[in-house]
Amino acid sequence: MNYKYQLLRYMPNRLSGEAYNLAVLLYDGGGGLVDARFTPDFVRLRSNPLADLAYLHTLRQEFEDRRLAGEGFSHYVEELGRDLSQALQLSEEKFFLGGEALEEVEQLAKIYLATPRRAELGRPAESRPGTRRWVLGRMRETFELYHLAGRLEPEVAVGGFVSPRFSFHVDYAYKPNGTTNYLHALSLEHDVADAGRLCFVFDRIRAQAPAAMTAVVADGIPEDTRTLLASSQIQAWPVSKLDELALQVREQLGL
Repeated sequence: MNYKYQLLRYMPNRLSGEAYNLAVLLYDGGGGLVDARFTPDFVRLRSNPLADLAYLHTLRQEFEDRRLAGEGFSHYVEELGRDLSQALQLSEEKFFLGGEALEEVEQLAKIYLATPRRAELGRPAESRPGTRRWVLGRMRETFELYHLAGRLEPEVAVGGFVSPRFSFHVDYAYKPNGTTNYLHALSLEHDVADAGRLCFVFDRIRAQAPAAMTAVVADGIPEDTRTLLASSQIQAWPVSKLDELALQVREQLGL
């Protein structure tokens, strides 16, 4: 059968051009809506401080309620396409020959919406060096080795410093002598974007409370990224010297 599909995409900041797939819309050859799927999670968006997760959760609930109700869903999608907010966009239409509609929409959802799991990426033991997951994994291993895992607060929400709808989490925090110290892993591949987001977060944290931030980075991170971090008083710490960082944290905690 002849099909075409479009992706409903979300752009937290149009100036950056960064967009995230929210839903896939499957149409028959005549342009009639056959089926649709909304993303099952917002894992990728959690790291973007400008993402309005409250709005996205509301949109997903509305989308799924209308889809499951069936009647009027095509009209709802048409209205959604006509009345896109500044943060939403529809991709270009793409045509293909396919089989049973349910199988096709599920396959499209798997390709464009699902967050890949570690086993699916073919790296069950260790992530690729330089990625944020790899740096974070090295941090976890080192903190466990130095018996810090139970002394550090993981996945620290910082929405209270920015907005109730703000979803960014810092990897670790600890509070010796009244000053909260934050530790966060950065990706070598997306260093400038990740550093910019971290600066955005930390500028607002330290404007309201005593705080310090250390960004754990892969060795070889560009100098302009270090300069960007330093502009917000964030210390760049190479992953190769995590042992020294762990000893420093132990000393600050009086261990």
